[in-house]
Amino acid sequence: MRRFLVIIAALTLCYTTVSAQYRAVFMGDSIFDSWDSPKHGGHPEFFSKNNILNRGKSGQVTAQMLARFDKDVIDNNPQTVVICCGTNDIAQNKGYIPNRLIMKNIKQMTRKAEKAGIRVVLCTILPAARYHWRPEIAPVESIRDMNRRIQRFARCKNRGFVDLYTPLAAPDGSLPPHLSNDGVHPNSHCYSIMEPLVLKSLAVGL
Repeated sequence: MRRFLVIIAALTLCYTTVSAQYRAVFMGDSIFDSWDSPKHGGHPEFFSKNNILNRGKSGQVTAQMLARFDKDVIDNNPQTVVICCGTNDIAQNKGYIPNRLIMKNIKQMTRKAEKAGIRVVLCTILPAARYHWRPEIAPVESIRDMNRRIQRFARCKNRGFVDLYTPLAAPDGSLPPHLSNDGVHPNSHCYSIMEPLVLKSLAVGL
């Protein structure tokens, strides 16, 4: 009997160890990468006090995120993964890719998470009227199209969804100067608008 109790205790400890370590993992590009960097206007305390792990990687496209998804999300076993990506694909950081293939990568990340029992929250791409590193690209309509695709996919199975585009976008589809220093990346005020929107989506899953 004593040996049986020891085994049960060990199994309980093991379960506690492998149960969700984080409330959420953030998977994205520089929009997320800068979020915990005061140098770039971010708020590291947002992550620490809400038990969120930031796995944003500056400059990455969706194919690169998909390649590291197991290591950065699945292996960390969060309750939820928050995915916000696609603007670097539209900027052609790794060459041209149509929106349907960007969406395919997002769908693959989503299904990987769901197969592992991790709830998914999908975010719209932030507004941008131009990319300072690719000024020849006009991204407004591509971003709007991607956001419609993301919203449809999120709602088809009642997945989590956060519209970050609408409360941040100017009428011309740009990220206005009071929210960004370069028209692409959020400043501190912008992150302050984004944070309660994302936290609300996390609370729904509790």
